[in-house]
Amino acid sequence: MSIRSFFMAKYYDSSIKKMEEQCLGDWRRELLSPISGDILEIGSGTGVNLFHYPKSIGSLTLTEPEPHMRKLLQNNVNNQPEGKIRVEAFSAEALKFPDQSFDAVVSTLVLCSVNSPEKTLEEIKRVLKPQGKLFVLEHVLATEKTPLIKWQKLLQPFWKCMCGNCHLTRNTEKSILEAGFSFDSIDRVYSSGGPAVISTMIKGVALL
Repeated sequence: MSIRSFFMAKYYDSSIKKMEEQCLGDWRRELLSPISGDILEIGSGTGVNLFHYPKSIGSLTLTEPEPHMRKLLQNNVNNQPEGKIRVEAFSAEALKFPDQSFDAVVSTLVLCSVNSPEKTLEEIKRVLKPQGKLFVLEHVLATEKTPLIKWQKLLQPFWKCMCGNCHLTRNTEKSILEAGFSFDSIDRVYSSGGPAVISTMIKGVALL
Protein backbone atom coordinates (compact mmCIF):
# COMPACT_ATOMS: atom_id res chain seq x y z
CA MET A 1 0.00 0.00 0.00
CA SER A 2 1.42 3.37 -0.97
CA ILE A 3 0.74 6.97 0.02
CA ARG A 4 -0.15 7.66 -3.61
CA SER A 5 -2.83 4.95 -3.67
CA PHE A 6 -4.23 6.24 -0.38
CA PHE A 7 -4.69 9.76 -1.75
CA MET A 8 -6.01 8.47 -5.06
CA ALA A 9 -8.73 6.54 -3.25
CA LYS A 10 -9.48 9.49 -0.95
CA TYR A 11 -9.95 12.01 -3.75
CA TYR A 12 -11.06 9.84 -6.67
CA ASP A 13 -14.79 10.54 -6.38
CA SER A 14 -14.30 14.29 -6.03
CA SER A 15 -11.86 14.35 -8.96
CA ILE A 16 -14.45 12.93 -11.37
CA LYS A 17 -17.52 14.57 -9.83
CA LYS A 18 -17.90 17.18 -12.57
CA MET A 19 -17.57 14.53 -15.31
CA GLU A 20 -20.12 12.36 -13.53
CA GLU A 21 -22.58 15.26 -13.41
CA GLN A 22 -22.05 16.34 -17.02
CA CYS A 23 -21.89 12.97 -18.82
CA LEU A 24 -20.53 9.89 -17.06
CA GLY A 25 -23.53 9.38 -14.79
CA ASP A 26 -25.93 9.35 -17.73
CA TRP A 27 -23.65 7.10 -19.75
CA ARG A 28 -23.31 4.60 -16.90
CA ARG A 29 -27.09 4.49 -16.51
CA GLU A 30 -27.64 4.01 -20.25
CA LEU A 31 -24.99 1.31 -20.45
CA LEU A 32 -26.16 -0.72 -17.46
CA SER A 33 -29.94 -0.37 -17.70
CA PRO A 34 -30.40 -3.51 -19.86
CA ILE A 35 -27.93 -5.72 -17.98
CA SER A 36 -29.21 -8.94 -16.44
CA GLY A 37 -28.19 -12.22 -14.86
CA ASP A 38 -25.08 -12.81 -12.75
CA ILE A 39 -22.72 -9.86 -13.16
CA LEU A 40 -19.00 -9.36 -12.59
CA GLU A 41 -17.59 -5.85 -12.43
CA ILE A 42 -13.80 -5.52 -12.60
CA GLY A 43 -11.88 -2.65 -11.03
CA SER A 44 -14.91 -1.35 -9.19
CA GLY A 45 -13.07 1.48 -7.42
CA THR A 46 -15.30 3.16 -4.86
CA GLY A 47 -18.49 1.70 -6.34
CA VAL A 48 -19.71 4.49 -8.60
CA ASN A 49 -21.66 2.01 -10.74
CA LEU A 50 -23.60 0.59 -7.80
CA PHE A 51 -26.39 3.11 -8.19
CA HIS A 52 -26.97 2.31 -11.87
CA TYR A 53 -27.62 -1.43 -11.80
CA PRO A 54 -31.24 -2.54 -12.24
CA LYS A 55 -32.76 -4.25 -9.22
CA SER A 56 -33.63 -7.25 -11.39
CA ILE A 57 -30.05 -8.56 -11.72
CA GLY A 58 -29.33 -11.99 -10.31
CA SER A 59 -26.10 -11.24 -8.45
CA LEU A 60 -23.27 -8.72 -8.54
CA THR A 61 -19.63 -9.50 -7.83
CA LEU A 62 -17.27 -6.54 -7.54
CA THR A 63 -13.49 -6.85 -7.74
CA GLU A 64 -11.04 -4.19 -6.54
CA PRO A 65 -7.38 -5.01 -5.83
CA GLU A 66 -6.41 -1.67 -4.23
CA PRO A 67 -7.00 -1.90 -0.43
CA HIS A 68 -7.88 1.77 0.08
CA MET A 69 -10.35 1.76 -2.80
CA ARG A 70 -11.78 -1.56 -1.65
CA LYS A 71 -12.47 -0.20 1.84
CA LEU A 72 -14.56 2.63 0.37
CA LEU A 73 -16.23 0.18 -1.99
CA GLN A 74 -17.19 -2.13 0.87
CA ASN A 75 -18.67 0.80 2.79
CA ASN A 76 -20.86 1.65 -0.20
CA VAL A 77 -21.87 -2.00 -0.63
CA ASN A 78 -22.89 -2.16 3.03
CA ASN A 79 -25.53 0.46 2.24
CA GLN A 80 -27.07 -1.72 -0.48
CA PRO A 81 -29.67 -4.52 -0.09
CA GLU A 82 -28.11 -7.66 1.37
CA GLY A 83 -27.59 -10.89 -0.51
CA LYS A 84 -26.92 -9.79 -4.08
CA ILE A 85 -23.51 -8.14 -3.83
CA ARG A 86 -20.07 -9.39 -2.81
CA VAL A 87 -16.61 -7.80 -2.98
CA GLU A 88 -13.38 -9.59 -3.91
CA ALA A 89 -9.76 -8.37 -3.97
CA PHE A 90 -8.82 -10.03 -7.27
CA SER A 91 -6.94 -8.14 -9.95
CA ALA A 92 -8.47 -8.00 -13.43
CA GLU A 93 -5.60 -10.11 -14.80
CA ALA A 94 -6.20 -12.92 -12.30
CA LEU A 95 -9.92 -13.44 -11.69
CA LYS A 96 -10.13 -16.37 -9.31
CA PHE A 97 -13.52 -17.59 -10.50
CA PRO A 98 -14.42 -20.82 -12.31
CA ASP A 99 -14.78 -20.79 -16.07
CA GLN A 100 -18.14 -19.58 -17.44
CA SER A 101 -19.31 -18.09 -14.13
CA PHE A 102 -21.00 -14.89 -15.31
CA ASP A 103 -23.60 -13.69 -17.79
CA ALA A 104 -21.94 -10.28 -18.16
CA VAL A 105 -18.75 -8.45 -17.24
CA VAL A 106 -18.63 -4.69 -16.68
CA SER A 107 -15.51 -2.57 -17.24
CA THR A 108 -15.81 1.19 -16.76
CA LEU A 109 -12.63 3.26 -16.75
CA VAL A 110 -10.56 0.17 -15.99
CA LEU A 111 -8.83 -1.12 -19.13
CA CYS A 112 -6.81 2.10 -19.25
CA SER A 113 -5.02 1.20 -16.01
CA VAL A 114 -4.62 -2.58 -15.87
CA ASN A 115 -1.08 -3.86 -16.35
CA SER A 116 -2.09 -6.06 -19.27
CA PRO A 117 -5.26 -5.39 -21.27
CA GLU A 118 -4.62 -8.59 -23.22
CA LYS A 119 -4.49 -10.78 -20.10
CA THR A 120 -7.49 -8.97 -18.63
CA LEU A 121 -9.56 -9.63 -21.74
CA GLU A 122 -8.47 -13.27 -21.74
CA GLU A 123 -9.71 -13.58 -18.17
CA ILE A 124 -12.98 -11.85 -19.02
CA LYS A 125 -13.54 -14.31 -21.87
CA ARG A 126 -12.77 -17.23 -19.58
CA VAL A 127 -15.26 -16.30 -16.86
CA LEU A 128 -18.07 -15.34 -19.25
CA LYS A 129 -20.73 -17.89 -20.10
CA PRO A 130 -21.35 -18.74 -23.78
CA GLN A 131 -23.03 -15.72 -25.43
CA GLY A 132 -21.84 -13.61 -22.51
CA LYS A 133 -21.57 -9.83 -22.81
CA LEU A 134 -18.88 -7.29 -21.99
CA PHE A 135 -20.19 -3.83 -21.06
CA VAL A 136 -17.54 -1.14 -21.49
CA LEU A 137 -17.15 2.58 -20.86
CA GLU A 138 -13.51 3.54 -21.40
CA HIS A 139 -11.44 6.53 -22.41
CA VAL A 140 -9.29 5.72 -25.42
CA LEU A 141 -6.62 6.94 -27.81
CA ALA A 142 -7.79 9.73 -30.08
CA THR A 143 -7.67 9.23 -33.82
CA GLU A 144 -4.52 10.11 -35.74
CA LYS A 145 -6.42 12.90 -37.52
CA THR A 146 -6.89 14.99 -34.39
CA PRO A 147 -4.31 17.19 -32.58
CA LEU A 148 -5.42 15.64 -29.28
CA ILE A 149 -3.39 12.48 -29.86
CA LYS A 150 -0.17 14.52 -29.72
CA TRP A 151 -1.04 15.74 -26.23
CA GLN A 152 -2.01 12.23 -25.11
CA LYS A 153 1.38 10.90 -26.20
CA LEU A 154 3.24 13.83 -24.69
CA LEU A 155 1.54 13.62 -21.29
CA GLN A 156 1.42 9.82 -21.11
CA PRO A 157 4.49 9.29 -18.82
CA PHE A 158 3.42 11.93 -16.29
CA TRP A 159 -0.24 10.90 -16.36
CA LYS A 160 0.56 7.21 -15.88
CA CYS A 161 2.75 8.03 -12.87
CA MET A 162 0.29 10.37 -11.17
CA CYS A 163 -3.01 8.64 -12.01
CA GLY A 164 -2.64 5.05 -10.89
CA ASN A 165 -1.12 3.53 -14.05
CA CYS A 166 -3.79 5.13 -16.25
CA HIS A 167 -2.71 5.11 -19.91
CA LEU A 168 -3.83 7.82 -22.32
CA THR A 169 -2.79 6.01 -25.50
CA ARG A 170 -4.54 2.65 -25.41
CA ASN A 171 -6.67 1.67 -28.39
CA THR A 172 -9.12 -0.26 -26.26
CA GLU A 173 -11.69 -0.77 -28.99
CA LYS A 174 -9.06 -2.52 -31.12
CA SER A 175 -7.87 -4.61 -28.16
CA ILE A 176 -11.40 -5.85 -27.48
CA LEU A 177 -11.85 -6.89 -31.10
CA GLU A 178 -8.45 -8.58 -31.21
CA ALA A 179 -9.40 -10.56 -28.09
CA GLY A 180 -12.21 -12.21 -30.05
CA PHE A 181 -15.20 -10.06 -29.14
CA SER A 182 -17.53 -8.34 -31.59
CA PHE A 183 -19.45 -5.18 -30.74
CA ASP A 184 -23.21 -5.48 -30.62
CA SER A 185 -23.32 -1.72 -30.05
CA ILE A 186 -20.71 0.99 -29.69
CA ASP A 187 -20.83 4.76 -29.30
CA ARG A 188 -17.70 6.86 -29.78
CA VAL A 189 -18.33 9.83 -27.53
CA TYR A 190 -16.56 12.87 -26.07
CA SER A 191 -16.74 13.52 -22.36
CA SER A 192 -17.02 16.93 -20.74
CA GLY A 193 -16.14 18.24 -17.32
CA GLY A 194 -12.66 16.73 -17.26
CA PRO A 195 -9.24 17.01 -18.92
CA ALA A 196 -9.31 16.97 -22.71
CA VAL A 197 -6.74 14.15 -22.84
CA ILE A 198 -9.34 11.71 -21.51
CA SER A 199 -12.28 13.07 -23.48
CA THR A 200 -12.29 10.49 -26.29
CA MET A 201 -14.33 7.53 -25.06
CA ILE A 202 -16.18 4.42 -26.14
CA LYS A 203 -19.43 3.12 -24.65
CA GLY A 204 -20.84 -0.19 -25.79
CA VAL A 205 -21.58 -3.88 -25.46
CA ALA A 206 -19.32 -6.55 -26.91
CA LEU A 207 -20.31 -10.19 -27.46
CA LEU A 208 -18.34 -13.42 -27.42
